[in-house]
Amino acid sequence: MWPILFSFGFLTVRTSLVVLLLGFLVAGFAFWCRGKEEHYSEIQLFDGLVLSFLAGAVGARLGFIMLHFDQFGLNLFQWLDLVNSPGSLDLMFLVSATYFLYRFALRKKWDAFEVLDFWALSLSLWLMFSSLADFVAGTGRGKFTDLFIGVIFPGSIEKTHPTQLYFALFYLLLSRYLVWAESRYRIFEWYRMGRKSAQTGFLISNFLIFYSLFSLLMLLFRLPEFVIGSWSFDWLLYLAGMLVGVRILLRRSDKSFLPLSFKRRFERQDDEVLP
Repeated sequence: MWPILFSFGFLTVRTSLVVLLLGFLVAGFAFWCRGKEEHYSEIQLFDGLVLSFLAGAVGARLGFIMLHFDQFGLNLFQWLDLVNSPGSLDLMFLVSATYFLYRFALRKKWDAFEVLDFWALSLSLWLMFSSLADFVAGTGRGKFTDLFIGVIFPGSIEKTHPTQLYFALFYLLLSRYLVWAESRYRIFEWYRMGRKSAQTGFLISNFLIFYSLFSLLMLLFRLPEFVIGSWSFDWLLYLAGMLVGVRILLRRSDKSFLPLSFKRRFERQDDEVLP
């Protein structure tokens, strides 16, 4: 591992911080490019992006603190001490940031699902860099293993699964898939269902489905994060995320198979979202 990039006197620059900054720039540039192509306000796009990241960072940190409240207590200084008491939850970042951006897009009278499609690609890039940052910092390691792929992280004497690299590779492949699908999903007949043009929301729904499925698979190689007492809720949360993704995919494609009452309710929700 390479936790410290360089140290000069009192100045210490951590490698993970540099990786996260690079990830923010790459993800932000991808988001900005997509929004600019669709003629959204560049200033408002930037505001939404930054505020969403801030909301996600706060949600990720607070979620971690609540799950480890016995370690943090009411010590606000320890809550803010990311160097000596690091810790955050990617799932909470995803939920907090995505929900904030969704509400932000609605307030701006944008096509919220189109904005979330831009966000899905940005998220996959950001999470790839975030996973790499965890790897160089030696956090988020997996279960012990004797396999050749195992890595001995600082502070450990046994090899563990480098699940951070598993996730980084997955997010890289997911981002490539989303780029491929972005230019093609509008001609998928099964998604258009006879419409002249496909509705937005395909990318964010696919992101949620694949993210949740892969996270469920990775529970075989890493310890659960959402533990209360002796109960682990990771599988339940990821299953819920997958169902949300499927629901969005079905809702944004065809509603004819739904009962009339549900169809009307979904159409009213769509009207609220579309400008």
